[in-house]
Amino acid sequence: MANTVHAATRQYLWIWGWLAGLMLLSIGVSELPLAPHLIAWIILGFSTAKAALVALYYMHLKQDRKLLSFVAVFPLLVIVLAVLLVASSRLVKL
Repeated sequence: MANTVHAATRQYLWIWGWLAGLMLLSIGVSELPLAPHLIAWIILGFSTAKAALVALYYMHLKQDRKLLSFVAVFPLLVIVLAVLLVASSRLVKL
């Protein structure tokens, strides 16, 4: 039992380290001399990775049934489709 608790604590600390590292990377990227929209997309990617880590490990979706994971991921798919739809309308010349 004690070994299991130690492994779980180590895993949570490992994930916390990744979250802190991605946050520091986001701050570092914001200081780079890049186009603002490129910086925003990079930070959005880091934020998506952080949200996935929180959902999988701290909200325990990794151990839950696949149906519950689908319920959590489905709204993200709808958001991605909506963003792609809006972005594609900029490609069409009227």
